[in-house]
Amino acid sequence: MNLKPYILATSLLTLVACSNNTPNPEMLKGESFVSAAEGTDIILTFDATEMRVNGQVVNLYNGTYEAEGDKIKFGPMASTMMMGPMNAMQAEQDYFQFLTTVESYSLEDGRLTLKNAEGKEIVFQQVEEEPTAEESVTVEEVDMNAPVAIE
Repeated sequence: MNLKPYILATSLLTLVACSNNTPNPEMLKGESFVSAAEGTDIILTFDATEMRVNGQVVNLYNGTYEAEGDKIKFGPMASTMMMGPMNAMQAEQDYFQFLTTVESYSLEDGRLTLKNAEGKEIVFQQVEEEPTAEESVTVEEVDMNAPVAIE
């Protein structure tokens, strides 16, 4: 009995199974991505050890995410509350609202695409190092119950 056809068929089936294009969420961990938005860049970084993300639009932000296969869901985001140009602030608000609707992603050739059920998507380009803010942000605690002096 000639086993070559069976070995060849088994090898071919193994290669097809291994070439599954379903994204692997582990490939996101520790990676940083940038997308251009109206008046600003959107930076999105996936933590290397925890299921957390952080980044910057106008403000610094962070939150959680869950991913399985090509499905992804972002938790609520916390952010600083600095002001910026109006078009950049609007882009930030639109981005945060979009994140709450994201259902799937794809990662191919260094391009991360986040998609929602309505077909809206944002495409990010992978970068080698986590981008740094152009200016350092200092956050100080403020007593919200203290009286405010108006001059």
